[in-house]
Amino acid sequence: MEHFEMVEKLRQKANISYEEAKNALEHSDWDLLDALVYLESQNKINKEPADSYTTRKEKQQAPSEEEDLRGVFTKVFSYIAELITKANGIHMDVSKKGRVAISIPLTVLILLLIFMFWWVLPILVLGLFLGFRYSFRGHQVTDTVNKAMDKVAQTAEQIKSNMHTDSHQSGK
Repeated sequence: MEHFEMVEKLRQKANISYEEAKNALEHSDWDLLDALVYLESQNKINKEPADSYTTRKEKQQAPSEEEDLRGVFTKVFSYIAELITKANGIHMDVSKKGRVAISIPLTVLILLLIFMFWWVLPILVLGLFLGFRYSFRGHQVTDTVNKAMDKVAQTAEQIKSNMHTDSHQSGK
């Protein structure tokens, strides 16, 4: 390729003047690629074509508030979806005399406690005094949780038996 053709090619690629292209090629011993790199290092390339590549480090734009907020919502909703999936894998069994009367997914129990707290909590406590026991089962449930539930049931039985004993003694 002739020097004139090289200057013209560099001028078109880099969108610079004829003199700037010629000087860059002379500086790089007429190597077209080295001339482009030289011009980039000197920040003399005015506008890059859409299909070109550069070695220059570009400043990344910070995401807009909308994109940032969308990312936060995406993370929050994916975390909530993960929690719901885990909670659906855990069930609360309500049993009496060793037989399971009902089994409720933890997700349903949580929703009931959120929206009907003043109904559900007294029913659960009343169930303890009527002889029902609560236990949780699932792949992430530890024995500690069920031991605590057994202690609560035993405490309810002790309170019930103490009340029963007190009522018999006061009736005499």
